[in-house]
Amino acid sequence: MKQAPLVIVPYRSFGTKAALVVRGRVLHEPLPAPAEASQSPWRNLRDALRRIESDEARGVSLTVSCGLDTVQVITDDEGYFEAHLSSASPVSDADGWCTVRVTALLADADAPVAQAEGQVLIPSSSARFGVISDIDDTILQTQATSLVRSAWVTLLQNAATRLPFPGVAALYRALQGGVTGADHNPIFYVSSSPWNLYDFLVEFMQVRGIPSGPIFLRDYGVDMLTQALSHDHKLEAMRRVLDAYPHLPFVLMGDSGQKDPELYTRLVEAYPGRVLAIYIRDVSGAKRDAAVDTLAARLRTQGVLLLRVADSLAAAQSAVEQGLIPPAALATVRAAMADEEAVHAA
Repeated sequence: MKQAPLVIVPYRSFGTKAALVVRGRVLHEPLPAPAEASQSPWRNLRDALRRIESDEARGVSLTVSCGLDTVQVITDDEGYFEAHLSSASPVSDADGWCTVRVTALLADADAPVAQAEGQVLIPSSSARFGVISDIDDTILQTQATSLVRSAWVTLLQNAATRLPFPGVAALYRALQGGVTGADHNPIFYVSSSPWNLYDFLVEFMQVRGIPSGPIFLRDYGVDMLTQALSHDHKLEAMRRVLDAYPHLPFVLMGDSGQKDPELYTRLVEAYPGRVLAIYIRDVSGAKRDAAVDTLAARLRTQGVLLLRVADSLAAAQSAVEQGLIPPAALATVRAAMADEEAVHAA
């Protein structure tokens, strides 16, 4: 029986000059083609189902290399791999991205059966802070508070038609640039979405001009319902980031629709002095707002700002006041919001 071809999907990962973490997955089928705004809902549904019903390649031996270092790993039962490289002497670009190569070579093959290049972020020495951002209903309009509406947009729209919140890209570029405009502050993304949506999220960010960053999603595994109700994987991912860069303080971006305020409060209390500000996009009703405001009052006693914001401009205004971005960024975010709202309304 002919074996299906292998497709290596390296995930945007993170590291330091001394150690890199390289993560990804190996599948038996290619990812869907890049999306087009004109493609039909049925094509979008087909692509979404292909992602959900991914055919993972288990037990595949991989060589992962960067700079002078090479390690070998084997994919687990769901096709995932994670490699740790030390003293890799990587070469990175201005924003801190370095390239890693992942190769699958079968024992009886004369040449690699699959190869792929991935990106690993090593924060620049000029970075003054990092950003950790949720994705669903923080940058991407997902209707996460409504299961039916969320399923509708997830299955029947695509990366070219899904909408960000107006001004998000301009705001995040301002945070990345920092107060000097050239700080190269790293941005990390966490979400409760499954890894099956990784390529969609990367494409969405590229289409909308949202800065690149390592992405932390989750494997639903066999106990999908229990895992879907828990968000502790996001807290674990954030802990990994803060532990990896003990010299960096962080700005946290989230929304009020799920558990971001609670998770961020736990993070502040576990890492005193490491969080500069928390911005929570207000996507919920009065009862939930009151609960978030209670957490904000609790964090004020610890000297940490947690602010519910109506839109990207409100977050930008506070970020200027906190000395995180330059005053000139306000006009940029305001203009971007106006332009995007006009396009979306047309």
